[in-house]
Amino acid sequence: MVMRSAPLMGWKNVSTGSDAEKHMPITRICVQVQQGSVYGVRDKLPNGQSYYYFKGVPYAKAPVGALRFKSPAPLEKFAVSYLDCTRERSNCLGLDVLTKEISGSEDGLFLNIYTPKLGKRDDPEPLPVMVFIHGGGLIGGHGDSSLYLPNYLVQEGVIVVTLNYRLGVLGFLCLPDAGIEGNAGLKDQRAALRWISENIGVFGGDASNVTLFGASSGAIAVNFHCLSPESKRYFHKAILQSGSIYTEFAFQEQPEEKARRLAKLLGHSPTTDGEVYEVLRAAPARKLFELQPLVLTEREKAVERLFQIPFLPVIERSDSPDALITRHPTDILSEPNSMDIPIILGYNERDGMMVLIDAIKTLAAYNAEPERFIPRTVALDYFSPEARALGEEIREFYFGARPVCRDTLNQLTDVFTDKYLLAYRMTVELWARHQRRSKFFGYRFAFDGLLNKGKAIMSLGTMKGAAHIDEVYYLFSSPLLRTEVPETDRAYGLRKTMVRLWSNFARYGEPTPAQPAPDPVVPFRWEPQPNVPDSQDVPLLCLNITNDGIAMAEMPEKRRMNFWAGLFERFNGKLANVKLPLISSAHADAPDLNNNTL
Repeated sequence: MVMRSAPLMGWKNVSTGSDAEKHMPITRICVQVQQGSVYGVRDKLPNGQSYYYFKGVPYAKAPVGALRFKSPAPLEKFAVSYLDCTRERSNCLGLDVLTKEISGSEDGLFLNIYTPKLGKRDDPEPLPVMVFIHGGGLIGGHGDSSLYLPNYLVQEGVIVVTLNYRLGVLGFLCLPDAGIEGNAGLKDQRAALRWISENIGVFGGDASNVTLFGASSGAIAVNFHCLSPESKRYFHKAILQSGSIYTEFAFQEQPEEKARRLAKLLGHSPTTDGEVYEVLRAAPARKLFELQPLVLTEREKAVERLFQIPFLPVIERSDSPDALITRHPTDILSEPNSMDIPIILGYNERDGMMVLIDAIKTLAAYNAEPERFIPRTVALDYFSPEARALGEEIREFYFGARPVCRDTLNQLTDVFTDKYLLAYRMTVELWARHQRRSKFFGYRFAFDGLLNKGKAIMSLGTMKGAAHIDEVYYLFSSPLLRTEVPETDRAYGLRKTMVRLWSNFARYGEPTPAQPAPDPVVPFRWEPQPNVPDSQDVPLLCLNITNDGIAMAEMPEKRRMNFWAGLFERFNGKLANVKLPLISSAHADAPDLNNNTL
């Protein structure tokens, strides 16, 4: 999860060199898109070559007033003849997942385009396009260049687009009987993909070769789009970095009831969902964000504060007019060859390290309430004696007879990490058994170096290993985090390797394609996950990226994953039969699939 501002005094730990942008822009340039003319800037890449950027380009109407909570409305024409896109505009209103600070604007649907060349008529060699979805728990974050400057990716000859989308209650309120189907934030992303498909040609891009990628909750969003036929009209490959639809905080619980509680907290007593909608639509946007924590369910209050996120995606009702997803993801992934695009999916060896920020304050609670270790995707009543017994079993597996304390923080980190790894394991299982036409490339990021900014931001630099989002700044630069490192440092070499792998995948659908001559930047072969019949175990193979080298290997955490696979088979029937909430039907006699009763 990526933040807006410096949490825990962490920014003082992130400097490694000089500022990434030392000079002023050189030349302004104008490009014509369907909505009008936009001014951008010609600038220099780190290798001295020219590139162009266009920032703060609106891709939909401002979602304010009558458009609040609704699906994004197309923008037919800019309000001015020539739109200045030389700098970013406002971010979407959001809540920093670490500092809990609120910032941004309700008018924030903008994207940024970075390209090594501009388009020309009948261009015989349009460039691959990479569209990045930022993280932040789907409640905060932004896609601006202060955190996501893609200059090293652009040097590889690809176009990179970053974007902002609605967050929190504004992006994920769900009240279907009032016409609010949910997932507006994901539909913003889909609208951006549609805009890119229609306009990227004038920036030199190939609309038929688009790769969607994201990190943390951005990867969760990418996963939703991979399962959505409508979204897949606009992209052709996907990369998911430390995030999956099977992560336990990917779905919203009791969405309709949360909307009703929010209206009551505003001092109203609506009797219909239509009245609830009118109350929420008229309320100040910042007030809605301030009240969000007060609508958490009892189960959500029991998780670490970092993951207490009330408004998240939903599986929409089948009659939703512009639904993004209406079926359980396992049903989709279990259909033979339903995934017709190649993907890269990976995890960081210590993804759960960031949870220590909250957990270290309440270590005794894990001894008194071991059920806190149980993912929400397990089909078990959290408040039951059976949950307490399962929690004891999990604690014994990781800690043995030792208590949860400061001396066992590594084991505690393993528990939190495995909630990410479990989501990876589930996807591998389904892909290997059911998806035989599209390639799946898995990776494990375990490199510990100067560009591991996630750990530095969270003031966890003394802990060993690669933490959550530590891989991100081997792909992006950040003037704010000062991500320039000496060419003699190993982090510099790994950045060259990472951007080559990602851009190769965007260009060819293979991170290590066959080349006429060996590529010294990627002197290894990244093999796809093999398919297996139901009678065989799935081999857990991945590209293992470590300080000792990069090579294919069996997932080192296999023993821990087998433990969790056994638990899910015991309580859920099968590994990927995760418990997910659905939207309740409008019919009074229909089953309440989303547990909307109090």
